[in-house]
Amino acid sequence: MRILLIIQGDFGARFVENITKYKPVSWEVASYTFPQNISIGIDESFDRFLPQSLPKSDLLIMLQENSMVAEMTPNLTKICKAKAVIAPIDNKAYLSSGLARQIKNKLLSAGIEMVYPMTFCTLTEKDSDNIFIKEFTRYFGKPSLAISLEMEKVKQVEIIREAPCGNTRFVAQHLVGIHKKDAVEQSGLMHHQHPCLATMTMDKEIGDTLMHHSGLMTKLAVEEALNYQKIFKEK
Repeated sequence: MRILLIIQGDFGARFVENITKYKPVSWEVASYTFPQNISIGIDESFDRFLPQSLPKSDLLIMLQENSMVAEMTPNLTKICKAKAVIAPIDNKAYLSSGLARQIKNKLLSAGIEMVYPMTFCTLTEKDSDNIFIKEFTRYFGKPSLAISLEMEKVKQVEIIREAPCGNTRFVAQHLVGIHKKDAVEQSGLMHHQHPCLATMTMDKEIGDTLMHHSGLMTKLAVEEALNYQKIFKEK
């Protein structure tokens, strides 16, 4: 699978680094960086900001820090020939739900699937039937873990699926040695220490901050892994 990540700054750079480092060998990952300061007039075309060419890709991942770049998604999709798009909402200033819906509808008219998980670490294989999005979610998206215990403490954490930013891997490494009764709460604290890239601005749509929403995904992954461990031991 060929993946192209569109980034602008530090926000996207960490995703590129983690996905590139821990992707399956068969994946090809490339990135394109837009300048940080982009200003487009009401009647002005995107054309002068669009790249002349991009690596041919199956999956386009939008990690921009400017909603104007988000609006270029259909154009970028045409240039790289992508068949699917992931446009996570980790900050409404970068991409709002309303704009995401508009872009999704434009892409659907061209036969291209798009998902916009809020946040990136909520994405699962159930969110799309597209083969490229499903392939991506086998390895990256909503965290999924397997935990083994020794004398009531975390002995080992296996990553089944990790948050694309690398947060899950950080938490997994630092959970070792933590007592099982403290593991869920500690995972939430570690999630913030990495730190999480989602915004701390209160979001009316979910009634919480996106960072807290993201942290909940990590805590749920640890809780579910510990519950499975408990059931496994009792059998």
